[in-house]
Amino acid sequence: MRHKIFLAVVCLLIPLAASAINVGDPTVIIPIIGRFAGIAPSQWRTDVFIANHNTVAKTLTLNFYVTGGSLLTRTVPVGAFSTVALPDIVLNTYGLTAAAGQLEIKSPNLSGFEARARIYNAGSTVGEFGQSVPGLGLGYLNRQAFMHGLSGINGNRVNVGLANANAFAVTGTLRFSDRNNVELASATVTLQPHETKQYNDIFTAFGFAPQADVQVEYGGLDAGIYGYASEVRNDSGDAIFVFGTSPNN
Repeated sequence: MRHKIFLAVVCLLIPLAASAINVGDPTVIIPIIGRFAGIAPSQWRTDVFIANHNTVAKTLTLNFYVTGGSLLTRTVPVGAFSTVALPDIVLNTYGLTAAAGQLEIKSPNLSGFEARARIYNAGSTVGEFGQSVPGLGLGYLNRQAFMHGLSGINGNRVNVGLANANAFAVTGTLRFSDRNNVELASATVTLQPHETKQYNDIFTAFGFAPQADVQVEYGGLDAGIYGYASEVRNDSGDAIFVFGTSPNN
């Protein structure tokens, strides 16, 4: 009897677990892609991967909101249940040798798809290193971005990014606190339409002591955004990407 009850509980939980990791949507946001020089002779690049997990083939529209530049649009066909890889997308798809910004990928119909990026440094003397950046569906973005457990000690530094995926500006409060929720710093941040702001080395940028277990929250918003953190090793450049959650919204 116990065995049958256990199996019944597992079966009930399977759909919940599957839906919890569904990031597909008719519109998917990758908060940052880029191509720019690192410490010579290294070069930062971005590869993008797209999966169409649907019976309908589609031609996707890729809108690249270049920071300090103009919107660039390209289209990419993807067959049913097929994938597409776009290596060094900034150069090979958009023809730019140096640029960064937000990538919006849109389906021509209501059927969803998934996308992710790999941002990596090639040519470094310590070898190639990078991180995976998940694309999140526009419908899954919320009015809060919360990241935790971030460390700026023992050879680490932390970068934080905020991406506004909306066609209008949003304003919210960016707050840093320690493990006990004691505030370390805060700022009011306005993001223009489709703007991504990244703050490198938050401890220096916002003037508080490097420490472990830092919490970061961007909230008080009227629309969904994509917040993220990148914890980077100073010696190797190895990085961990953390996307912001929305526990209170």
